Amino acid sequence: MRSSVAFAPSRDRRTAERIPTSLRGKVFPGGVDCVIADFTKHGARLRFDGPLPAANRFVMVVWSSGVAFDVEMRWRQAAEIGVRFISSRDLRRPAPDYLAEAQAAWRKRRPRLRRKALVANAAILRPRRRSRGMTPPALPSAPD
Repeated sequence: MRSSVAFAPSRDRRTAERIPTSLRGKVFPGGVDCVIADFTKHGARLRFDGPLPAANRFVMVVWSSGVAFDVEMRWRQAAEIGVRFISSRDLRRPAPDYLAEAQAAWRKRRPRLRRKALVANAAILRPRRRSRGMTPPALPSAPD
């Protein structure tokens, strides 16, 4: 007689909670665009539209925050790879030479306006116009 064995659904082996995201990222060297599909405090899943990185170790930058992670590839499947975080750095601070390309690209992502440029920008300092027929609310009168 054959015995049937009930299989339990496969468990997620992660020790930390997986957080789904759609953050923009870049992989260096080369500045290859990717989407950070999900992450934990130990690693992330990256999705690529173009070529995947060839190296097993590389730098991944979360583009919105400027945090660079030294990562190691753990798995590869079609247009996605899983990485494990080795260390991290804030690109707003001085960084070692191997992060120079990533730091330069991140700093050039958009122009920064200094105070003088902001003051000279008429769009920022232009007062708001009130709509016709709108009057400001009356202030309450002071008691006698």
